[in-house]
Amino acid sequence: MKGALVLLLLLVVVVACGHAEHRGKPYVRDKVCKEYRTMGKDDFRALTLIMNSKKFSNATFEEVSHLVHEIVSLAETCCTDDADPSCYDAGSSALSAKSCDPNSPFPRHAGVDACCAHTGLERKLCMAALQHSPREIPRYAEPDGDELCANFAKDPKDFADRFLYEYASNYGQAPLPVLLGSARSFLSMVSTCCISPAPTTCFLKEKLERKTLSLLTLLSNRGCSRFAAYGKDKMKFSYLTMFAQKIPSASFEEIFPLAEDAAEAFAQCCDSMAEDCMHKKV
Repeated sequence: MKGALVLLLLLVVVVACGHAEHRGKPYVRDKVCKEYRTMGKDDFRALTLIMNSKKFSNATFEEVSHLVHEIVSLAETCCTDDADPSCYDAGSSALSAKSCDPNSPFPRHAGVDACCAHTGLERKLCMAALQHSPREIPRYAEPDGDELCANFAKDPKDFADRFLYEYASNYGQAPLPVLLGSARSFLSMVSTCCISPAPTTCFLKEKLERKTLSLLTLLSNRGCSRFAAYGKDKMKFSYLTMFAQKIPSASFEEIFPLAEDAAEAFAQCCDSMAEDCMHKKV
């Protein structure tokens, strides 16, 4: 999983990092194509959708979908056995140029014009660094079972895409493995309960089973958002203050290790690709 996620980042930003640049453009293409073949088009596309929804949290579903389509098409075209060796680099350059078009269908960002003043790798690196500020308060509200099933029945694929977009853009600060696990669990619940002879009972049971994972997603999104804003030391002080207010009878010696452990957990897990990191620490 870790290798796939890291390498997908190379594709999502469509840029060769310095290490890859030294080893040559075929190195980037070969690594991306290996992951595309290993994951398969559908999983590759779903993860690309999640990554770009996190990255461009204020973009519309249509804008993110356009970008995802181009990225997946690039891999699909350039990862065939008979693809020209220059296909990937040429395609990523074309994608970068398309982002500079005033009528680009991709997510908008105030920094695009400055990036487009550059060319080649410098432009790609600049584009890669662009991202929207994460949403401070998640706006996603889960519909009731009847509405979920009605939307699912209309178009299961579109339903899944829109959910992944909404969930990732609202909880974009949560560690990627937590986000993936929670999203996968939700879609499994919907696909199971919407064909159940007793959907209401099914949803109640499944939501109860998902409660821990849903809470973990909410808490880790909130905690990682604070960690990104304050850093480890300030976050530790924040927890010290919170614990002191909530447990006024506790001594400094008692609450300090708790605050230290909480800050350390987010320091280790917010950017971790380990699937169980946050589960173990929080």
